Amino acid sequence: MLISDVLSEHEVRRLPPMLFGRVRWKRSLGAPVGDPATGFKVLSEEHTVSEFRISASGPEVIPGTGIWKPAVTVPCFAAPDEGDLHVVAFQVPDVHINGFPDGKYRVRVELTGNWGEPPIQAILGFRRVDPNMYLVALRNDQHIVSLDFDIVQEPRRWQS
Repeated sequence: MLISDVLSEHEVRRLPPMLFGRVRWKRSLGAPVGDPATGFKVLSEEHTVSEFRISASGPEVIPGTGIWKPAVTVPCFAAPDEGDLHVVAFQVPDVHINGFPDGKYRVRVELTGNWGEPPIQAILGFRRVDPNMYLVALRNDQHIVSLDFDIVQEPRRWQS
């Protein structure tokens, strides 16, 4: 019996929900000091499903539903470089299928102050995360989602 590197569609459907991703940046932008994963803070928040009730004025959201839960810090780890790009990967723990109509996850990446700063870097501009966040709804037909964040150089705007 051969072991395949590719799962069948049926096998993929049987996998649990997953939300994972990576942060990539060009080597020319420098790197965090020490462990590359210490240069980032990955945060995940879950928006719970809104539940409704009928009142005299019509449908209304039941208090305590349809709220953003407090953000949790997602562990990240150094991953193999991809050509001239450094990579840090992450996997959001304990995810599940989100309920209709407004259940979803919000994932964002923040830069920490743990970066080695080449002197020319500070003159030319600053680093920022692109995009600044993702909103993801895990559904039965899309229960495995990969997110890619990039660190880019934002040029300094000089006043004239």
